[in-house]
Amino acid sequence: MTEITSVASFRRVTPGIVASARLAMANDVPDISKSEIALLLKRAAPVLGIDGTAYHVMDILLGLSRADDWKGARRPIVAISNAKLAEYTMRSERTVMRCIRRLVEVGIAAYRDSATGRRFVYRDDQGEMSVGYGIDFTPARVRAAELKTAVDQYQLKLNRELAAKRDISRLARAIEDMGKAYPESGSAWRARLAILQASGLDLEAHGEALRSLHTEVVIEATGDRKLHDLSSEGDIGVTPNNNTTHESIYISKTQAIENTDQGAASENKHVAKIAYEKRYIVADRAKKLGSDVHNQRGADLVQGEILASVSIGLLQVACRKAQIMIDMRFDNWAALGRAGETLRRMIGLSEAVWGDGRLRVGLYGASAIIATILEKAIRDPRQISNPAGYFRAMIDRAVEGKLNLERSLFGLAESSYDNANIHGEK
Repeated sequence: MTEITSVASFRRVTPGIVASARLAMANDVPDISKSEIALLLKRAAPVLGIDGTAYHVMDILLGLSRADDWKGARRPIVAISNAKLAEYTMRSERTVMRCIRRLVEVGIAAYRDSATGRRFVYRDDQGEMSVGYGIDFTPARVRAAELKTAVDQYQLKLNRELAAKRDISRLARAIEDMGKAYPESGSAWRARLAILQASGLDLEAHGEALRSLHTEVVIEATGDRKLHDLSSEGDIGVTPNNNTTHESIYISKTQAIENTDQGAASENKHVAKIAYEKRYIVADRAKKLGSDVHNQRGADLVQGEILASVSIGLLQVACRKAQIMIDMRFDNWAALGRAGETLRRMIGLSEAVWGDGRLRVGLYGASAIIATILEKAIRDPRQISNPAGYFRAMIDRAVEGKLNLERSLFGLAESSYDNANIHGEK
């Protein structure tokens, strides 16, 4: 028998709401575990455009659904009032209503409204749902395979974009260096580079065009130039004067020691001179900056303070769920840095805020902070109602020297270890 889903007359119906209602009426609904669909929907959030409070609401609704309702002919319906959701998310009821509407219109949930609009679920003695009205996640079950394909394609696209970003940065610097090495052609190459950068191409097309430009510049720079001239024309014939009288070992060693001492003395004198000059340069800068030096510390210094007591192994253990969600492992600091872009999309952080965080605390420092925030949000969505604001606050504390990131990570690691032991005992 076909399932019937009803949308109350007081709702303004849109094509997205109608499409979700049709998905909720499907008969052949694939089985999927609650944990599996929760992870899939969270990974699909950037693809579907779900972020901020909408992401938080989705996480709460998924957490309230029963695991058994995701299998067989059952329907994963969640009955919770807008007022209670507003209390959980610390947002207004109108904001919560817009977030639920967003989940419905992107096709992962559907309205199942009662005649009065009230949400409730009645179950029999076996725990099966006899009557249920609320938010129905059957569309997410129906679209599970489609969403998984979309997530895989999005991940591949994201990896290509990250590779293109690295190529753009590297090849642009290479072309600038070639312009300095060959001044007669440098201005023309820079002009072509500027035109390409202002073309408005997407990242992948920009990277491909820059690779072609770099190849052309290399060919133009080296194609018609003779790197070595090995002809003997113009050489002067001179009879070599070979001294075959060997020096004594004592004289040879003495001269070598004297040369070494002279070289070391010269080098030390040069280093001392540089250090002497730098001391006055730093002192002069500190005098000009005054009390603002502490507030304008370099990103490298702040990053060093943040990660002084944090190892990549600690991040691996503490942020297990974050790594599973983004399907990437923090095997080393470079891997963590590459994961930063994906992590910021998972918590709905804008590129501007992410870029500002990197400038202030460094790439690795910002990536470690955002991985910690995502891990906390996954474990307890109610703990962090505004991940983007939480990120900005942690960046500010890091710049002020008041952030204890290792304490948070050790707490997450200990909690993960305790949970693993509990499940192991079961």
